[in-house]
Amino acid sequence: MPAAVEKDPDAGSSGGLKDCAVVTIGTELLLGQIVDTNACYLAEALSEAGLRIRLRIAVGDEIGDIVDALRVALDRCALVITTGGLGPTLDDLTREAVAAVAGVPLEFREPLMADIQAIFKRYGYHMAENNRRQAFVPQGAEAVRNPVGTAPGFICRIGEKAIACLPGVPRELKVLFPRTVLPWIRRFFRLPEQVLCYRTLKTVGIGESQVDQSIGDLIKPGGDPEIGLLASEGEIKIRIAVRAGDREGALQRIAPVEEEIRARLGRRIFGSDEETLESVIAALLASRGLSLSILESFTSGTAACLVSRVDDFPLGEAQVIRSKTSLMAWDQCHEQNPGDDRTSRSRPWEEADLRRFAAAFLSRSSADVALMILGCPERDAEGWQVDAHAIVADRTDLLKAFSWHMGGTCATLRSRGAVTGLNTLRLALLERTDPAAR
Repeated sequence: MPAAVEKDPDAGSSGGLKDCAVVTIGTELLLGQIVDTNACYLAEALSEAGLRIRLRIAVGDEIGDIVDALRVALDRCALVITTGGLGPTLDDLTREAVAAVAGVPLEFREPLMADIQAIFKRYGYHMAENNRRQAFVPQGAEAVRNPVGTAPGFICRIGEKAIACLPGVPRELKVLFPRTVLPWIRRFFRLPEQVLCYRTLKTVGIGESQVDQSIGDLIKPGGDPEIGLLASEGEIKIRIAVRAGDREGALQRIAPVEEEIRARLGRRIFGSDEETLESVIAALLASRGLSLSILESFTSGTAACLVSRVDDFPLGEAQVIRSKTSLMAWDQCHEQNPGDDRTSRSRPWEEADLRRFAAAFLSRSSADVALMILGCPERDAEGWQVDAHAIVADRTDLLKAFSWHMGGTCATLRSRGAVTGLNTLRLALLERTDPAAR
């Protein structure tokens, strides 16, 4: 039989066991009817407190499944945080499951009942009899009173381990956790006051495997600082995390690692933390007093939409040529010798074509710099394919051109094409000021 639940949290853990599990309870989570934001919130908050999140489990409203999930979590971790299953209905079974795991009965708490009645009275609602179920907690557990809802939580110690149960309503959880549960956890684990500080470096134009090849020797799970990679569409994030007594100390330990990573990856790192590719480009344009016009074909205006998210982005004209026919007509219209066979699309575009396109586009624009993202996707047995071109020019010259082939869904071509085009623009702006950077 499991050890009896103890009441005094200050008499507990030696602080050596710091692994934690988050168990979210509710069949609606398994059905995808709601997004589990609670687990993300708790994972971040617990990590910042100095705990390692070892498990995250989602389980439905079946008593046997909840009991099994709690036992698995307790077997591997010193602390289990649950959310959900504390309501008044018969399928709210967290209380019963925790009591079963602890080997104790449920007991009624009159102060909790008074809190629940006060909530109903405050809002002018009639309290149903089944709300009385919410005033029961496992015997010996410490109640977590809920001033903003009818579902109190509780913390149940089982030997040197503990289960802390919180309501599933995010608004209520975010009141109870920092106010009551987190201080209890700090006492239970005797956690020192510390901060978890991150620096996130963002790369573009390089794949996750290439980043790993460049800095893989620095990535050591559990290291301090700890470095991790996060891949997303067109972008790889490098996160450097350090725990320290204060933010200044953490940043001092991050600095040499960041410097080493920047030295290895160079201009493939476009920004850090909250910066986006489009905000970095906006800053480059503003520092040089330049405005931008964009012409897109297969990306369907995706690049223009991205830059328009930045306040005061110096965007002049944004034009979309949606079809291959329109693109060919635009090409023919701006060809210096329209009858020349060079307009045939049976051959690939050459640098002379790209220069002509850019000059023609800028001739009708008031902007200083033009970005053109061009290509005509074609469908084959494997999906869509495109020979793509990113062209950057000012009124004096073609600054940079990049051509590549890619395949995938239309959505993939649009997003990757826009990011590649914008990165070509970023590099062109850097090289325009510093030719040695080419």
